[in-house]
Amino acid sequence: MNGVSSIKETLVLARQYLDGAIQETDVKTLGNRLPGATIGPIGEIYGHTIAGEDWAFNELIQGKELILKTGGWAAKLSLEDGKEPDWNAVAQDHMAELQAYGKAVNQATDAFLDGLTDADLDKAIDFFGRNEAMGWVISDTVLVHMSFHAGEIASLKGVMGLKGLPW
Repeated sequence: MNGVSSIKETLVLARQYLDGAIQETDVKTLGNRLPGATIGPIGEIYGHTIAGEDWAFNELIQGKELILKTGGWAAKLSLEDGKEPDWNAVAQDHMAELQAYGKAVNQATDAFLDGLTDADLDKAIDFFGRNEAMGWVISDTVLVHMSFHAGEIASLKGVMGLKGLPW
């Protein structure tokens, strides 16, 4: 197995965990902020995770505009220009559209990965003033990030008495 194949396979797994964690989550559960918790509600975590993949692969790595902007998703999600998205409200009010935005981001990411070679993974990316290899940036900002948030969503559902993951 090579580096690009490993990233693609791990990304499939991370997406499966995220999709599994969010399925069968009703609007009330999406917006439930647990008393005394320092973690945000599930809707906020889910939207942030999808937007994080968009940011990492499009803006950070490729220097392109976000799918959120170029694909008309900001309007579909009722986001206001210049304002930080309220992912919790978006998830509660526009979950189908948020999931469709996620699929559009996934497709763009997959197309980008399909064009990479293992040598590309060594390309230096400016990561907040540090030069990091693209492979490291992908692992940190998408693979680990998505997996952690899928676990948070599953855990939050579990402490609410719900099934966190379907298996």
